[in-house]
This record gives sequence, structure tokens and C-alpha cells, in this order.
Amino acid sequence: MSSSAGRATAWERETTGRRRCHCGIGIAFSTKRDGGTMMAGQRQAQGAARRTRAVRPATLTARRKRGETAADLDSQRSSAATGEADSTAAIPRPTLTYADALEGARKGPFPGEIEPQLATLVTGPPPGEGWLYEVKLDGYRMLAKLRGGRVTLQTRRGQDWTERFAAVRDDLARLPAREAVLDGEIVVVRPDGVTDFQALQNALSDGNGRREGRLMYFVFDLLYLDGRDLRGCTQVTRKRALEALLAEAPEEGHLRYTEHVAEDGSAVVQHACELGIEGVIAKRPEAPYRSGRGDSWLKVKCGRRQEFVIVGFTEPSGARKGLGAILVGVNRSGKLAYAGKVGTGFTGKTLTTLRSRLDAIVRATPACSGAPRMRGARWVEPRLVAEVRFSEWTRDGRLRHPSFEGLREDRTPESVTVEREQPPPQSPPGEAAGAAPSRAAGAPPRRTASTAGGKSPRGGRSRGAAERVEVAGVPLTNPDKVLYPAQGITKLALARYYEQIAEHMLTHAEKRLLTLVRCPAGQGKPCFFQRHEAEGLSQAIQRMAVEEDDGERTYLYIETTEGLVSLVQMGALEVHLWGSRVDRIEQPDRMVFDLDPAPDLPWERVADAARTARRLLSSLGLRSFVKTTGGKGLHVVVPIAPRRGWDEVKAFTKAVADALVRSDPARYTATMSKAKRAGKVFVDYLRNGRGATAVAPYSTRARPGAAVATPLSWDELDAPLDPASFTIDTVPQRLAAIRDPWAELTSVRQSITSAMLKQVEL
Repeated sequence: MSSSAGRATAWERETTGRRRCHCGIGIAFSTKRDGGTMMAGQRQAQGAARRTRAVRPATLTARRKRGETAADLDSQRSSAATGEADSTAAIPRPTLTYADALEGARKGPFPGEIEPQLATLVTGPPPGEGWLYEVKLDGYRMLAKLRGGRVTLQTRRGQDWTERFAAVRDDLARLPAREAVLDGEIVVVRPDGVTDFQALQNALSDGNGRREGRLMYFVFDLLYLDGRDLRGCTQVTRKRALEALLAEAPEEGHLRYTEHVAEDGSAVVQHACELGIEGVIAKRPEAPYRSGRGDSWLKVKCGRRQEFVIVGFTEPSGARKGLGAILVGVNRSGKLAYAGKVGTGFTGKTLTTLRSRLDAIVRATPACSGAPRMRGARWVEPRLVAEVRFSEWTRDGRLRHPSFEGLREDRTPESVTVEREQPPPQSPPGEAAGAAPSRAAGAPPRRTASTAGGKSPRGGRSRGAAERVEVAGVPLTNPDKVLYPAQGITKLALARYYEQIAEHMLTHAEKRLLTLVRCPAGQGKPCFFQRHEAEGLSQAIQRMAVEEDDGERTYLYIETTEGLVSLVQMGALEVHLWGSRVDRIEQPDRMVFDLDPAPDLPWERVADAARTARRLLSSLGLRSFVKTTGGKGLHVVVPIAPRRGWDEVKAFTKAVADALVRSDPARYTATMSKAKRAGKVFVDYLRNGRGATAVAPYSTRARPGAAVATPLSWDELDAPLDPASFTIDTVPQRLAAIRDPWAELTSVRQSITSAMLKQVEL
């Protein structure tokens, strides 16, 4: 290492220590500046990106000491390799001298048009160590050019979109560089930390894209800096220079440095997919920047997703407005061929605006080959490109389970072809032609999914990354991952539990829309709710389009043991259910009264509340059942015939809750106010609204102790009982030893009658 290079690294350490711009977005939580964590959904979306910085989960990052930066690690390894002392002298802000010190930098004029480097789609991560992995972002690829105080933002097709991203432009203009060319992606980050392409489009169309905190430019490469062309530098060198440059960007602004990790590729991809991220990009650390598509940048997707040409649409039906579905095609052998119909994923606003654009380009006949005859189809000129997520191609070249993601205004119809996965290159980066040794300076040591020679929790042995473990036909990645640290419960143990109790649980959970609590890093680590479809979900998990106020959204449900165990594979520690089934989604067939005691109340008070609720319901002519919740409370569950709508059922449950409170206001309350719940049992009827859920029977909870929500017989409430005693170890034994307390629930035939409504004064 030259002395000038050493000084550059020291300068990077000093500047990057002041502010780090992290790119592990998609991870459902953010960190406050004091290092504490904040659950998505527990903060307001307004200004979230301004107040917090998105981070990678611990599972996707190399372990660093507190306050240590990537440049620190680079310097330590380089010093160890060369025997040179680590300089700590501060270096001025990036200048011509700094750029000149970068190995591989070449003096040259400001570049003209630059074709971006593109990643090759591969079937899986490349083998071996030494690759750098970045999160695959879900936005618009953008080259930023700074010259003489002027900033230009260009799409990969060379379109000038500077004015569309004025806030990003203004922040780029403040960077301490006379001339620079940066490569990155402009995204919108949702409050849960995930990038959202359709939200990006909405932000642009409604003008909110200019609002502070919505748009972010995640920069992952630096191609030119102050008279020096950096495209001949290694990937690691370019990223060091980029990180140093962005350290001077406004902390509250719209620019972020895209971080990388250098770990076992299979583990990185696994964690990314578990967290609902679109995929990852693998980069050779020693490779220069090469325009076009090659094997030094690879992309691994968690699900299938690509662009399609819109060739037509269908008329809406029912209450839906705008259009029913879009008809799409793709270029095959130079000709546009029909690929299918996409009817989900639209917001109400998108349906209306898209219909307006399509009406302007209607034509009499389809512009593609293979288009089927269908009633109500209208064909359009092939001018618009849509991004579509789907599960697979059928044998006849049609899309299965497609969902609309947004319009791609940066793509041309002629460029849309079928994306075909290639096998990843087999040679490690160090063995590629012209490459340097396999692990570059700046690439942290590789970490594998398990510890060699160690023992897995609960007595299991550690498994190599290549060993395949299946439960109920579901391949488990990282089966020895500990999901409940205090109990040592692994993913494999949890999957086996659900396989054991599947028959009992599916009696109540099958064909009901789900809300999941996903904790990819395990209990005690950040978790997030998921109710809609995301990338990388198993096909054993079923999908259903549900109409909402802002358009259709795709929900999830299960029907089989395989589907249930697949929830474990994706890191779900809690399963919550709608009160209706998918065949009668608007008519609930179960009512739930959630009895939630104040913290100071003993178990006997909760049990007494459940018995009182049972008597009240019985007086109305309704039979009820009871279960623990996995916490201190109890659920009183009432099966009903699916005849009344959500509003009627919710009003009825509220009236019952109010009647229970009137029977003893000193002991019960139906008010959510914490102050009014002291010393009382809160009778929560709100789980009976459309879209509300209750924890499923036999579901684990994402709480210390790994308790299970367990159906009880009413007699069991008469004896001392500890809800925490129901665990994944004890519940299977319990089911084998006793008769199912809820065996008769599904055979009960009862309805909310007019007489009952009168009894509760409705």
C-alpha cells in the first residue's frame, strides 16, 4: 500500500465515523441514532426516513466492533498484509489529489454517455468466498453526473429525469466534488424499511416525491471523480472512495451509501428472502466497472419478477373501477407473444390512471401473437411496460399468480424479453481472468451458516450449508438457527412441532386469511407483521386477491401441513387468523372476545371473566369455547353460521361486551384506555372487524417462554392453571393424552338471530 493510499483510508475512517449511510432496507425496522431499535408500525410514516436511518439486520452484516467502519476493517487487513503501520492522520475532503491516490484511477476527461453495468440473473449465489453482496433495490436505476455545479440524473436508457428528483439533485449538488459520476438506485422506503416500487411511482405522480424523507438515492458505485476515471479501479476501491465522498453529504438528506457484506452467499440470500427483500446483487471485489451485462455482477432473486409489455386490458366488474386486468406480452425471438392476464396488485388510483392512459392507445386487434379470444378484452398499442411479480411460467408460456408492481417508464417495449436464469460462475473471484486474490481488501472474512464441529441447540449436530433438511416436504434453510434463545428452540424444532399438531391446527386455520408475525432473527430481535404477498414465498402458501379501499391486495392463506411448515421457513413465530373463510370472506363464521387482564390481576380473575362471558352468551343461546392466548389472557370463541356481514357481527360483539361490562363495571371494561383498565379485565371485541385477526389455536407467540395459544375445556378453568406451561414440548403430549377440547366446535350450528339482537338492544 502506498503512503497516499494509507492516508486515504485514514481519512475515510475519520469521515465515515461521523455518519454511516446503511442500505439494509427491507428489514422492517430502523435504528434510532442512540442505537435503540424501533418496530415498524410503532412510528409514524411521516418523516420516518428523515428521523431514522435504515440498517441491515445483524444476520446480513459482518460483525464489527462498535463504531468500527468498513474502512477500519480494510485498513486493518491491509496493514496486516503489508506490515505497514496504520496512519491516523486526517486527510482533507475529496480532491484531485485524493482521487489520484486511488490505485487504478486514470486521468481523463469528463465522460460522455456511459452505458451502466448490468447484473446477470443466476439460479443461485456463486460458490466460494470473496464475493460482495448488496441488497437488490426496488426502484429506478439512475446515473448522476456532477459537473461545474450542474447535476444531471439519467435513467439507464439515457432519459433525463433530473427535474423529477429535484430533492436528490439538490443534495448531489452539495457534495464536495467538482466533477463526479455516481451510479445507484432511486427508491421510496416504506415505514417498515422495505423499498416499494409502486410507492415510488405514487410519490412521483402525486408530487410527494419532492417531500423530504420520501425519496432516497442509494448510491453503489463511483465512476469518475475530479479528473480521474475510476472505472478501472477495483470494486472495493471504488466503494471506498464513494463511502468517503458520501460521508460529506447532508445527514438529513436524500443520499445513502449502499453497504455490502462478504459472507457465505447461500446464507445471505436465505436471510434476504426471509425478510421479504427482492433479492441480492453479488459483485466481484477485484473487478473493474464494465458497461453492459457480464459475470462480475450477478443478481439472485427471491421470486420471479420482470417487465412485460401491456397489450390490452379487460373491463372491471362489480364495484371495481378503472379496469379488471391488464393483458401482457413479452418478446420471444423478436416477436411479441401473449403472456397472460394480471388482475391483482393495483391500487384504486392506479386502476383509474392506467385506464386513462390505455384508452388513449386502443387498437382493434392484438399486437401480439397467441392472444386468446376473451369477452370484454380491449387491445392497445404496445407502448407501456409493466413490472409484474409471478410464481412461475406455465408450460404454454403463461404467467402463474401474477401481480402488478408498477409501470416501468425507464424501459422500452422492444427491450422486454424473457429473463432466463444462468448458472452462477463456478470459479471463485480470485481465479477469474485478470482477477486478484480471492478475498479483496475490504471484504470481511466469510462466515458460514453453522459452526464447524459444534453442536446445534437441543442436542442436534451442526449441519453444513449443503446438507438438506426437510419437514413435511418443506426444505429448511439454516435449520439450526435458534428462534427462541432462552429455550434453545431451533427452526427445525419449531417446524417439527407444527408438523405434529398440523391436523388439529388446520381444523381452525385452513382457508382463513393470515396475518403473520415474522421474526427472521428470532424471538427478542426485531419482528414485523405481514399479511400481503411478498417475494420468495412458498407455493404451498395460497394467495387470494381481496378488494380494499385503495384497490385489490393479495392476501395469504394455507390449506396443508406443507403450507403451515412453510410459515416457519419464512420466520413466522405467530399466526393470526381472520374470522371468516376464503369462500365466504365477507361473512364471518367466528366471533372472538379477547379477555385481557390488567398486569396486576391474578389468573383467577381472568378465568372468572371467561366463565361470566360464557354464561352471558349461553343466555343468548350461543355455545362458546375457550383458549389461552400464549399470554395472560383468554379468548372466548363463538362459532356462527356465515350469514351476517362484518358490520353486523362487530356491532353484536360490541353489544355483548357492553352487556358484560354493565354486569360488573368494577371488574370489566370495554374501553381501550390504559388508565381505565387498571384493576380490570379489558373485554376486547375489536377482533371482529373486517381485516382484524386473532391468534390461531396452537400458534406459538413471539414472546419469552415460547408459549402456545392452547384450546381448553371449560372445566380446566376451575383448577389452577399456568398458561405458560403450554409450549411446543407439552402441547403435542397433551393432544396425545386427552380428547380434543374443541372437537365439537366445527359441528356447532348456531346463528345470530333477530331475537338475540333485541336481547342486546340492537
